[in-house]
Amino acid sequence: MNDALERALDPALFARVWKRVAPAEGRCPVEVVQSKTPGCWQDGAAGESGAYLRRRVEEELRRWRSCQGLAASRHSAALERLSCRAYRRAKRLSAALFLASGGWYFPAGGMRPQRWRELRTGLRELYRGSQRTEREDRQAAEAASDPALRELLLSLAEESRAEQRMICKILEQS
Repeated sequence: MNDALERALDPALFARVWKRVAPAEGRCPVEVVQSKTPGCWQDGAAGESGAYLRRRVEEELRRWRSCQGLAASRHSAALERLSCRAYRRAKRLSAALFLASGGWYFPAGGMRPQRWRELRTGLRELYRGSQRTEREDRQAAEAASDPALRELLLSLAEESRAEQRMICKILEQS
């Protein structure tokens, strides 16, 4: 957890800021509780879907970093779009995980990009990962009991399919 987030979660500091921002409110309706473990993830809090969402957040953040690494090529605009989409998917998955478990999980700082010698090799791996992700999201959507989670996973599967089309266009142009 970085310093800024840790300071923001300090209960005494939060109470002082609340008193300054809303003095008429009296007691703050939000109670800040610090986690004893780094990060806010509580294992098992959201069951199997929580473990799946956590893994998917990590995959999307790795994809985000890898697309950024590939963006130095002549196809930088398209790869930047892929990078932004991966980051946005990671945020959506993290929000769903938060709603399911009550713990925030978004380890963006710890993700390292995968490096490839050639652009085509990187694009091929991204394409394969996108295919796998689409298949897994569709399977997880079928197994999901929550309709909102099912809708999110199906939406992410469609985004993965669109990502595959974008990768094919980049390959056609190179």
